[in-house]
Amino acid sequence: MNSKKLRPASLAVATLLAAMAMSAQAQETRRSYIVQLANAPVASYEGGIAGLPATKPAPGSRLDVSAADVKAYIAYLEQKQNDVISTINPAHITHRYDVVLNGFAAMLTDSEVRALKKNSGVARIEADEMLQPYTSYTSSFLGLDKAAGLWEQAGGKDKAGEDMIIAIVDSGVWPENLSFADRVDANGVPTHDPSGTLAYGPPPAKWKGAGCETSRGSDSGSVKASNCNNKLLGVRSFVALNAPIAATEFLTGRDGGGHGTHVASTAGGNANVPSTINGIDMGSMSGVAPRARIASYKTCFTGTTATNGGCATASSVSSINQAVKDGADVINYSIGPTAGGGTLNDAIQAAFLNASNAGVFVAAAGGNSGPNTNPVSNLGPWHATVAASTHDRTVGAEAVVEGSGSYVGASVNQTPVASSNLILATAAALSGANPTQADLCYGAADGVVTLDPVKVAGKIVVCTRGATARVNKSLAVLQAGGIGMILADNGAGLVAEPHSVPTIHINAADGVAVKNFVAANPAAQGSIGVAQVRFGDVLAPQTAGFSSRGPNVANNNILKPDFAAPGVDIVAGYVPGLTAAEASAIRGGASTSKTAEGMISGTSMASPHVAGLAALIKQQRPSWTPAMIKSALATTAGDTYNDGVNLPLAWSATANANGRLPWAQGSGQVRPNLATDPGLVYDATAIDYARFTCGLSLNMFSAATCAAVGTIQPHNLNLASLTAASVMGSQTLTRTVTNVSDSSATYTAKVEMPGFNVEVSPSSFTIAPGAKQTYTVKLTRSTAPLDTWVYGSLTWSDGTRNVRSPLTARATALAAPASVYSEAASGSKLFTIGTGFAGSMVVERGGLKAATRSAATLTGTNTGTATTICRANNSPAVKVHDVAVPAGTLAMRFSLFNADTTGGQLAGKEDDLDMLLLDNAGNALAGSLNDGSNESVQLTSPAAGNYKVCVISYSLQGRPSTNYTLSSWIVGPSDVGGNFRVLAPANAVIGGTATVGMSWSGLPLGQRYLGAAAYRVGGVRQGVTLLEVLTNDPVPLAKSGRPVNAQE
Repeated sequence: MNSKKLRPASLAVATLLAAMAMSAQAQETRRSYIVQLANAPVASYEGGIAGLPATKPAPGSRLDVSAADVKAYIAYLEQKQNDVISTINPAHITHRYDVVLNGFAAMLTDSEVRALKKNSGVARIEADEMLQPYTSYTSSFLGLDKAAGLWEQAGGKDKAGEDMIIAIVDSGVWPENLSFADRVDANGVPTHDPSGTLAYGPPPAKWKGAGCETSRGSDSGSVKASNCNNKLLGVRSFVALNAPIAATEFLTGRDGGGHGTHVASTAGGNANVPSTINGIDMGSMSGVAPRARIASYKTCFTGTTATNGGCATASSVSSINQAVKDGADVINYSIGPTAGGGTLNDAIQAAFLNASNAGVFVAAAGGNSGPNTNPVSNLGPWHATVAASTHDRTVGAEAVVEGSGSYVGASVNQTPVASSNLILATAAALSGANPTQADLCYGAADGVVTLDPVKVAGKIVVCTRGATARVNKSLAVLQAGGIGMILADNGAGLVAEPHSVPTIHINAADGVAVKNFVAANPAAQGSIGVAQVRFGDVLAPQTAGFSSRGPNVANNNILKPDFAAPGVDIVAGYVPGLTAAEASAIRGGASTSKTAEGMISGTSMASPHVAGLAALIKQQRPSWTPAMIKSALATTAGDTYNDGVNLPLAWSATANANGRLPWAQGSGQVRPNLATDPGLVYDATAIDYARFTCGLSLNMFSAATCAAVGTIQPHNLNLASLTAASVMGSQTLTRTVTNVSDSSATYTAKVEMPGFNVEVSPSSFTIAPGAKQTYTVKLTRSTAPLDTWVYGSLTWSDGTRNVRSPLTARATALAAPASVYSEAASGSKLFTIGTGFAGSMVVERGGLKAATRSAATLTGTNTGTATTICRANNSPAVKVHDVAVPAGTLAMRFSLFNADTTGGQLAGKEDDLDMLLLDNAGNALAGSLNDGSNESVQLTSPAAGNYKVCVISYSLQGRPSTNYTLSSWIVGPSDVGGNFRVLAPANAVIGGTATVGMSWSGLPLGQRYLGAAAYRVGGVRQGVTLLEVLTNDPVPLAKSGRPVNAQE
């Protein structure tokens, strides 16, 4: 589809330095920013202000915003916010936060941002980003309905999740869906009919919300007060009033896209809801926690174009803030950056941290860029990040290729295709068409027609998945006169969905077999059958091919994802198809009775499974903290089946994308029936998280708080996984477990860890109910290769319960920060490195060096895969800059900035330029494909040779062309500037640490400078630390991606 950027699977994702997100040139255009203030938000305030007692709840308790102390502190924060807001134009404030964040969002000019940076009451400013949603039977697949299953543990399905409140931060909700009715008919089927029997009591006392928000801006009627009931407690919207909504979208909390409705009904929708997909009876649906109450907070919207919709970070934080204030027990967040990755200290992560401190469990989707396109996102340790896995119910059909065999695949087809001629898409290509695009069945919807109607007419076309939306391929076949499509998978996993012609989606191996047979037999014939619900055709669970993988790019010592849950072909509530006129009538107050179900795949669908499970566990274990719930789900999880994937991960050279490794499945597939009695749990408190963030200097807590609580190393945060990213000879990890059973037990450790000698101390212990036990795990490298990830496990067993944790480690000779940052023209920085060797160390330095700036022009726009476009280099919408890199280069970086483009002066109308770095053979080495034109790619210690920096025009907002300036840095040992100095010890010891100092002075103002220090051991570089100095008083940049759900 045209609404997303197309990334090759081999594309290396450049990990941008946090400090690089800065703009150079003053503009008085207003843009959206999130401003965090110095005082702690309600959820983490520990007292210290005269007359204002602490408001942070005790572990295991929920925040009560109706408490007098909380109200008083909120009033105090409001006054402090007013003091800061009075220094800017108050008319441009868009959101205010107090519970999970202290601050506000506002449309600010560059000069206002720079003034706020100097305000002592301001702790942090970041650019608002437009994120994207990560787009029945699975409850049975998880065993919830089995004897002694979680539903039975709760007293039956009719009590599962009773009075738990699940908040859905997403695209809104379709209230008329039966998943959200609070009445049942005589057969126990949910109904909105007022004559039905009321099935729910009044909202629980903890609910503090206001019900349905019935009017928002120009949308005065699409949600009515009566849409809220005892099941659907609240419907709110935090979408901007001036959002460019599509003709079938709504400003209120009504869902215009379907994603939020699907997520909400998956997590906590009613049981016994009939469902039909494309005419196929799918049986009765049920949410994971069918008796939970639902509160919907609309953050995402469908835009008027393919590029201007999404989920603003400022809106997301408002939604999370309100959900906690309203009394939610669980929050689901199936949203994230499509470019993957992220940080631990952005506004969303700060909100999640404080939601956890408030006693609220957060489930978040890990992303849909697997197996190796982009890294997992939603990276904080204080919430659960969920991978998507398969289940064994499929909706499928059979394709018969005469002379070759029968092939079963995913399909919802209800129109059989009798024996007809088959043709490969490559054989059906128009003369002169790009053969790769033809194989992928590019069509008019993709901006490139590749199929020849003369060749295709009356035939079944064999297409390959990838690059374009799957549904665009069948549309291309239809437009060329084809009567059916066999879609060969590319390893990302099968998806059943409606198509323009009868379609069956077969796996990659079968696709190769079909293609080979048809290529050898041009007169081959085949047929496509009618779809039906099937069981046992696939081995499940496996990690879905599209599910994003780790390691965690924000900190390799924190395992992400945490675990996997069903996320493929999930049947749940959806939104009905509407015309623009119908949507307009609803916005004007017209009622509707239309409903729909949908079958969708994505980590967006996996996350609400965990949200529902958390509600079920919280119902039965009300004193458990969010960390205890996450631990119970993690340590009772089981391995998924091997998916056969064997691919490298660009963001971690020696990691692998195999679906059974921790980077893909986390701790494994959740096994919820074990989770209420795990034996031992790993708890983490607000103080633990504060120590963790203070140790990493994330600036999420004040200096006074960090001094009071101290610090811990990231590998020692008390998580249910054990990950050591830099074992320098040996390393010791510390954990503490709590016995949550009703009896004393003796646990014994069992360790599997190739390449390391592992010592667990104590190796056995007896623990009383409610008691805690601390243990250590000492890893000593034996045969493990350096800089290579090794995978194992640690299991504590009492003979009945097995408390299992993934154990992952990487031995290294040196651990040094990737970058340090400053805005001072003269200054110094000290930081610590770790050494895994004994002997001498030589430090090479280069820089500081100002950017080399190169101007160019692009005309028109592109569609298609970025690598293909750059290799072809045959369009005025592509510019390739040739770069020669000399031997000994320490680092090279190439950057674009919105401010350096024609559209950079127009908020909301910026050019969208992308950038790839390729070697001379055309292999993609790094890429940056954000919204807008704030892009950067870099390599450290690159090989000498010729490289290509490719700048691609993706969208010019209707303008015919744009001018841009490329900023480049190629830093080598001969580059000097700014009196740059690096001081480091000349010798190191195994397992030791050392302090490195950098200093500089006299840099001219108004520039961006880059320097580098490389650590050479035995003549070989073991690492590089970059120093970035921006003397241009920068303002934060936004970096966002486009929708990459499971649609390609």
